[in-house]
Amino acid sequence: MTNDVRGRQTLGRRSESPGSQPAVTGRGLKGAGYQIKNLRDKDGNPIKYHSNRGYNLSQLEGTQTYSALAYKRIGTKFIHLQNLNEGLLKVVYPNRCMVGPKRKVSQQLIELIKKLVFDGNIDEPMYEALSMDDRRLFHELLRITHTQHSLRDPIKDPREVLKQEYLKLKGEVMLGNNNPSIIRELKKVLVDMYSAKLISDEEFKEVLLVLV
Repeated sequence: MTNDVRGRQTLGRRSESPGSQPAVTGRGLKGAGYQIKNLRDKDGNPIKYHSNRGYNLSQLEGTQTYSALAYKRIGTKFIHLQNLNEGLLKVVYPNRCMVGPKRKVSQQLIELIKKLVFDGNIDEPMYEALSMDDRRLFHELLRITHTQHSLRDPIKDPREVLKQEYLKLKGEVMLGNNNPSIIRELKKVLVDMYSAKLISDEEFKEVLLVLV
């Protein structure tokens, strides 16, 4: 506290020796003693820190940091492994902004996604064993991560595959093919079509009457 020329009391600055820095105080990260680490990517290049969202996940790959271990790349996006192990699919951009909401996933789909993440391929028997809903969600994951285009044998939209199978089986039955295996398969496909809302109530009942 010092007096100015008019005799008023004012707050004076504390004298500092050359090279010294005052302690950082306040409620923010810096005030709490947070220090930005000089991280480097897997090639040894400095990683730029963005104060509004943290480090970019693309730059952290291979650094053995928590984020690099918690998030794994799928195509152009990343998934959060802990959420996946808990039955939730969380997809984010490299800046960690979410791509749509979290989605509940089955254990079968979790295993297939892990196979893609860690082995870089899609296990066809595992995919074929999925329910129609799981296939649709997996196909959507491939689409939004742009993984579909990098596959040697891209997975077709399961709804389109189902439609084609339905039309094929329905056509055979309408032509008089009453093979029991064809009838059983058409009943199964018919239910899947109806559950996926790909046919109307009227068409569902009409075809079902033919099969009974």
